[in-house]
Amino acid sequence: MDDSDLRERLEQRLMSHGVYVTDLTTDEGTLRVEYETASPGDGVPHREVGRVLNRLLALHEDGWDPLDVRADVSSIEEEPRGTWRADAEWLTAHARGDLSDVDLSQRVIDTIEGP
Repeated sequence: MDDSDLRERLEQRLMSHGVYVTDLTTDEGTLRVEYETASPGDGVPHREVGRVLNRLLALHEDGWDPLDVRADVSSIEEEPRGTWRADAEWLTAHARGDLSDVDLSQRVIDTIEGP
């Protein structure tokens, strides 16, 4: 699955939740995702992090090989909201059943940094 296919599949599922993928690239084994959130407030909305993760996990079932994920989040007005990451080993462990949904979510939430 190439970057354009991955981006299209992410966009299709996330737009209805107010998450708009603005850039997606793979660079040296890392999937870099930039997206805008329509959610009000400051910081990175945790619910949207979960939606992006769930979509990537579903794409793993369709043949996407997990990579380290680095996400940059901004508001619709293009104001930085923060960043988060998910390591490939966490995604792989989750896919094998060695890491629960709750544990994966907590690991990722712990990586959130403000702008």
